[in-house]
Amino acid sequence: MAQKKNSKKKNTTLFTAACVLLGLLVILIVFLVKKDQIFTNLKETNFFDKVFGSTPTVIENHEPAEPKKSDAIPLKNEEVTIKIENEEKTSPVYTELDVKASDKTAASETIKESESVKPVEKKPEEPKKEVTKPSKTELQLCFVNIDGDGSVVRQLIKRQVTKSDSPLTTSINLLLQGPDTTKSAERNCMSLIPDGTKLLSAKVQNGVAYLNFNEAFEINTYGVEGYIHQLEQIVFTATSFSTVNSVQFLIEGEKKDYLGSEGQWIGSPLSRSSF
Repeated sequence: MAQKKNSKKKNTTLFTAACVLLGLLVILIVFLVKKDQIFTNLKETNFFDKVFGSTPTVIENHEPAEPKKSDAIPLKNEEVTIKIENEEKTSPVYTELDVKASDKTAASETIKESESVKPVEKKPEEPKKEVTKPSKTELQLCFVNIDGDGSVVRQLIKRQVTKSDSPLTTSINLLLQGPDTTKSAERNCMSLIPDGTKLLSAKVQNGVAYLNFNEAFEINTYGVEGYIHQLEQIVFTATSFSTVNSVQFLIEGEKKDYLGSEGQWIGSPLSRSSF
């Protein structure tokens, strides 16, 4: 029994010693880890001066280590400072040069806009050209008419036509076309000039109109009276111009003495007195 009690007591003592040793080890570890902070607190609180009357040299010469930047806890004031700095960085800072440059840019843009929006200059309206109507002139044509007793009577009519540079040629060509039956003054008129007659050329020299006709002018189906009145129609129409006194007839550019088989004289100029 005594041996068992001694053994149990021995075990208890060993366990207690182990716990004490473990506690000391823990304290040692904590001390090593917190050594700098402990020394700093002892120096700042003057623990040894208050308790023992003097501070050990190790504690007195201890300098607290500077906290690492990564471990440092930012204060509220620092946070405010950082925020302000960030805000300052984000807000644009305009210098005098920037303002001048922006003013120049704005001015140039304004100039460009004003140039692009230039008022359209209205061109002065050109005066409207009055459309001049072609001038008219009056020509006298000679046709014939059959009276009540069957005799052929000369009929002079007037026509309003457009003025031309060769009124004699115009009047002879109108005569060859025959009377215009749509006009009341010409409704009862007729022409004894052979159909198919064409004026080839015309000129006036020394009061004589030289009129050149084609061969159709030589054949008149109305006989002698027809030849006389066809010459009469041409002469009275041509001599209505003040510059013409008589007419010299030509056939295909040649002067002939007689016209047709009936032998009407055309070898010399004919005037109104010839009829």
